[in-house]
Amino acid sequence: MSTALPLQGITVIELGSSLAAPFAALILGEMGAEVIKVEHPEGGDAARIWGPHGDHGFSMMFETFNRNKKSVTVNFTDKQELARLRRLILDRADVVLQNLRPGVVEELGLDGASLAPEKPTLIYCNLGAFGGTGEMSRLPGYDPLMQAFTGLCHVTGPEGGEPCRVGVPIVDMGTGMWAAMGILTKLLARKDSGAGGQVDVALYETAMSWMTMPMATVRMTGKSPGRFGLRGPGGLAPNRGFQASDGILIITAGTNYQFRKLCAALGHAEWAEEARFATPRDRSKHELELSKLMGDVMLANTRAHWMAVLDGVGVPNAPVHTVLEAFEHPQTEASGLMQKGADGSTPQVTLPLKLDSARLPYRHRAPKLGEHNDLLK
Repeated sequence: MSTALPLQGITVIELGSSLAAPFAALILGEMGAEVIKVEHPEGGDAARIWGPHGDHGFSMMFETFNRNKKSVTVNFTDKQELARLRRLILDRADVVLQNLRPGVVEELGLDGASLAPEKPTLIYCNLGAFGGTGEMSRLPGYDPLMQAFTGLCHVTGPEGGEPCRVGVPIVDMGTGMWAAMGILTKLLARKDSGAGGQVDVALYETAMSWMTMPMATVRMTGKSPGRFGLRGPGGLAPNRGFQASDGILIITAGTNYQFRKLCAALGHAEWAEEARFATPRDRSKHELELSKLMGDVMLANTRAHWMAVLDGVGVPNAPVHTVLEAFEHPQTEASGLMQKGADGSTPQVTLPLKLDSARLPYRHRAPKLGEHNDLLK
């Protein structure tokens, strides 16, 4: 990949906090855009104090979602500061993205409809909670609330246990990804039309999109699919976690060929010849019986043993790692996902993509609050 990053020359103004909008802006910043983060002078983005702090006086969560950015502070109640921000947008911005409380940008005159007449090339992205329509559109929202509201919690957790939240902010980050895709689409279209436009994404809509498969089940059966823990949600067997002598290994054999290889590797080639396990439909119907047979065998040896055996015959499997095990695994190092900032900042997970076989660079740490206020002068 050439040294010029793909979005070099594009300026993004982020009126965002927490995770969704900052993650969208992070993606654009990793691709080379100049991202100017607008924060309140008293404390800034609330994420600056969430969780353990790093070397620069703010939280590692803030560092993770705000590297490769600049920070300016604006007191929205100060008309002069607000005017300077508006001038910055009109003079320099290609993109504005915001996830402020519903109605705030309209009150400030910083919404897309107010800015577009003065800058028709501007691309404006709203990241909301419930979207711009419906009786709930004026309500705020957070990732866990959307997981609960859309049924995501209902299909997550141990079989027979309580509903659970997904262990990462999947709705926030997913919404940020959709926002970035919409903005990139508008930037591409602007090359031909010369016109900007608006992108709208919402946490609720992102969470509902993750529920595509459970919704299909509901439409077919009229019933909620429930929770399955480490077992797949039906239709494929074996497809679950199995307890080895020192931990859990997930095995997914998606074809008859893989199933025959699996049975032979476990020392029971005869299972593949039994009528109750002959086809994927049969195995799904008798999943509990099959899992009991496999589980008794798996307990006799370690994860590493079974991984070597199954990898050797091409049966998909993976251990249930701790976070530390995952990050210390040789494959993580080989992938190059973990990068140290060019300015020496703490290593972080960079974007999971390559352009022309190269990772997008982690150029510099997250900014100190108001570090780039000279941009507003």
